[in-house]
Amino acid sequence: MKVEELLWRLVDKYAPAPPAYSMLVRPTWFDHAGDLVVVDGPITWETPWLTEGGFSHQLPAGTHPVYAGTCAFPPQDEDPEAFWHTVTMVVIPLTEPYRIERANWDVAGYHDVHLIEDFAVLWGEEAMRRSLPHVGDASSFVRDARDGILAKGPRHRKDNWTNVVVDRETGANALVFPVHDSEYVTGYEIVDDEGELLCLVLAACG
Repeated sequence: MKVEELLWRLVDKYAPAPPAYSMLVRPTWFDHAGDLVVVDGPITWETPWLTEGGFSHQLPAGTHPVYAGTCAFPPQDEDPEAFWHTVTMVVIPLTEPYRIERANWDVAGYHDVHLIEDFAVLWGEEAMRRSLPHVGDASSFVRDARDGILAKGPRHRKDNWTNVVVDRETGANALVFPVHDSEYVTGYEIVDDEGELLCLVLAACG
């Protein structure tokens, strides 16, 4: 099984197409958004000025590929033809697709609310610490990333997010994704029989 096939099978599992019911928004496209460098500690996908006490996931230290699932989003009071692209799903495979395919995918999502709005940052604890202090609602790199994404305008699917190295010594980074029209995140950890995390699926929900 190739990565692309794995991604769409994950979508069919957690965000099935109509008429099946799903609280998740089904992505239209997938792209490799970059790699997340994890130094130590858990990772999370959050809106720093809104998410408080949200959920996190323990990934092994190292560099992990991140795939972003997007769909078109027509903002209110704007040209309906000028679609923006919003990220509705993030997938981080930690091993070969065939191992993920063989695992049990019937896992529960978050049991409580993990709020987001407008833009959400995927990062590890080390990157978060290195971004301090925050002035106002967010650190400067989040504001710069947000402004940069907005300045590019609509129709830039593969360039609709920002990958920022927060700590050059360790390479710890953060990926900032637009999550327009989403209100919260849920997540699914796919593990093997020994409990080893094989794949992390994060979804932005309306």
